Amino acid sequence: MKPSRTELYRQQKTKLEAMRKSRADAAPYRVNTDVEGGADDTPLAHATLAAFDAEDSAETAAWQAPVNVSVRETAKLVAKLRTRWDEERMNLLLGDCRQSVLRGIAGPFGLGRVVAAADKAGGNVTTAHNARQDMYAREEDAYRREDYAGQAYKDARGQYADGKIIPNAQMIIDEYSGGLIDYADADCDHIVSAKQYHQSGGFMQKKDRKEAFGADPENFAMTAGSANRSKQHKDFKDWHASDASDGSGRSNKERHGHDNRRVTPAINRGEATAARHAPTGGEQAAYYGKRAAATGVAEGAKMGLQQSVGLLLMEFLTASFDEIMDAYKRGIGAGMDKPSFLQALGTWLGRVAKRVAAKWKDAVAAFKAGAISGFLSNLVTMLVNMLATTGKRMVRVIREGVMSILSALKLALFPPKGMTRAQAGDAALKLLATGLTTSLGILAEDVVEKAVAGFFATHLSVLAPIAAPVSAVLVATMTGIASALLVYWLERLDFFGVRQEREHAMVLEELNRAIADGEKRMGRLAKASQASLDDIDWEAAAA
Repeated sequence: MKPSRTELYRQQKTKLEAMRKSRADAAPYRVNTDVEGGADDTPLAHATLAAFDAEDSAETAAWQAPVNVSVRETAKLVAKLRTRWDEERMNLLLGDCRQSVLRGIAGPFGLGRVVAAADKAGGNVTTAHNARQDMYAREEDAYRREDYAGQAYKDARGQYADGKIIPNAQMIIDEYSGGLIDYADADCDHIVSAKQYHQSGGFMQKKDRKEAFGADPENFAMTAGSANRSKQHKDFKDWHASDASDGSGRSNKERHGHDNRRVTPAINRGEATAARHAPTGGEQAAYYGKRAAATGVAEGAKMGLQQSVGLLLMEFLTASFDEIMDAYKRGIGAGMDKPSFLQALGTWLGRVAKRVAAKWKDAVAAFKAGAISGFLSNLVTMLVNMLATTGKRMVRVIREGVMSILSALKLALFPPKGMTRAQAGDAALKLLATGLTTSLGILAEDVVEKAVAGFFATHLSVLAPIAAPVSAVLVATMTGIASALLVYWLERLDFFGVRQEREHAMVLEELNRAIADGEKRMGRLAKASQASLDDIDWEAAAA
């Protein structure tokens, strides 16, 4: 094996020291060579000096020879550094799993469940779509017949019915069939029912507007009481086509002998009346805007509180976990002079409180981000419910999803100082992935909770009352681990080349550090060598 430069230096230094000692020992016996034909002119002296010069030249050449490093050796070193990088990333993954689990317990599956207790199926704003399903966000939005059938309706109905009586006959012509019916058996029907009108937008209006529609005779039609009671609040066309309740197999239209030549104009008249009384586009926008703003502020406050308190709670759990691990490794009261358990506990809590207090600025920022997310998620929920009814759990999914999307967009569009676009895109993608797993976890929570509750009820009945929190912790743990694994998988795929860039930077940093350390060692050796040479008394050695 070829000796290193350090070893060559040491050998040369040892040989030089030996030569110095030999020269000093032989100084008293030195022969004067200043005269012609002295001892240095002998063949033996010439041979000795030539041998010494040759050996010294060989050592100098070896010292100055370039160090050759093969490609294989270089690749082996780089591979070793990359392996170390992978090990560090795996350790980081384990740490991320812990953080994700704690974040899940403190966030969406912890405080999120508390916040979600106030959620409503269909969201916080009543929409026409939900109203048709008899789902109202507020009690005051619900349908009440008395809002449409007050005194004004009674007066208008009486006048309309009296005007339809055949003189001297106490009979009325059925406006749907054309047949004659006794006045006592006749009803004044709302062609477009009051409930149908209410569900289509009447819930947005004040009571006087509802009364005006209910009392409008353009929406009245005299018909047999049996038909009116059968129709109730149903859509006229749907009721016509449905089977009659008498079990005859006939449709309601056939049972009551309705004539389309009379029914169709009546329906058109009723729908035109409803359209004339319905909220205008501006009124609808004002209603939805006002309700979205009012409920959005409340949702923003709830989401902001969840994010800020969740951040502080997560820091508390992390700090507590670290203190427990430190106590396990170093012992209770490490660094303290024979403390009692209570003193050690007080010290731990003090350190934990200090870490939590240091996060207050982050908590304020989290509240702000959560408030914006809560407001927008409430708006998104309202828009979704204009087309489809959302369940309570879906409201949570939208809330958490909007939070992830906003965080990702903010990071991608406005990356922090010092972060490249590629790094911002990579981080945003990981945020979206975390939001996706959180949403799936929320959707799975109901299934897991039922499974845990069933297992406890069957095998561990004493634990049945805590099935809900146990399932929340279980889902949070699974979701946290899944989030960390998904993020790690995305990092391995490296869509933005960020992992490769960081790995390359780490390898260069390690190589630069190794070169710098080597140069420092060589500098110290050179300095020590120069000091040794400076210690020599050259005049005495030449005497």
